[in-house]
Amino acid sequence: MFKALILLGFSTFLLWLVLSGGIGFYINPRFTKLTMAAAVIMLIMFLAQAGNSLQPAPAAYTHNRHRIIKLAYLPFVATLLLAFLFPNSPLDASMASKRDANLGARQGTAQAISPKASDRDSIPQDDNSEFNNRQRNPIQEKIDEIRKSEIIRVTEDNFTIVNKETYLFPELYAGKEISMLGFVYKETGMQPGQFALGRYVITCCSADASFAGFLCEYDNTGDFKEGDWLTIRGTIKVGQYNGSSIPVILVGAFNKTDQEPANPYIY
Repeated sequence: MFKALILLGFSTFLLWLVLSGGIGFYINPRFTKLTMAAAVIMLIMFLAQAGNSLQPAPAAYTHNRHRIIKLAYLPFVATLLLAFLFPNSPLDASMASKRDANLGARQGTAQAISPKASDRDSIPQDDNSEFNNRQRNPIQEKIDEIRKSEIIRVTEDNFTIVNKETYLFPELYAGKEISMLGFVYKETGMQPGQFALGRYVITCCSADASFAGFLCEYDNTGDFKEGDWLTIRGTIKVGQYNGSSIPVILVGAFNKTDQEPANPYIY
């Protein structure tokens, strides 16, 4: 019966996470159906185990063996207690430094392939070019849209594409306006008037979450603190950070957001 109750506990916890929406704090939503399936399977296992518990114990089932098995259950019980007692909450800015939050790290190959400002016209952008006539895919269409836009509006749908594109080709996007929502992170070594604005990006689960965003410059950074959620609008320029050329946003205006998004991650 103790085994059965443990299975019921895990099944209940997974169902609660899914139904309450808290599952998004831990895993990519694409795995929600698999989590539901796991919860249902555990519920079936609970019923089977509860039925087995009604059967008489074998004669060879000794008291010492029973005590050893009980001790083996402790890690499962402790996990359930932690799961139910601690509130569901997303990663915050204090964890960014431990989550690969290096704004210059993704520049390893960017300088070798980034076009010079004078070479912008060599990148085909018109609908009749061979570049646009090749087989289309959703990612390339979004890249083309970003390159043609006068104002880059960063959304949850295009966040990672904009981030990667601008880091690979900072000169191509220099001078363009950009608007985005993110939280403030101040990395050690940043100059006065500098801060990072970004989001946590998750591939599978919160264990692989990494901070992605932009270095920003604003004269009065005392107007907000680390962890604040801001909607900013500014202009992209090419700057230097840790020896790499990266896109830097010159913030022209910002608005504080009292509440963070319902789900602050980018998947």
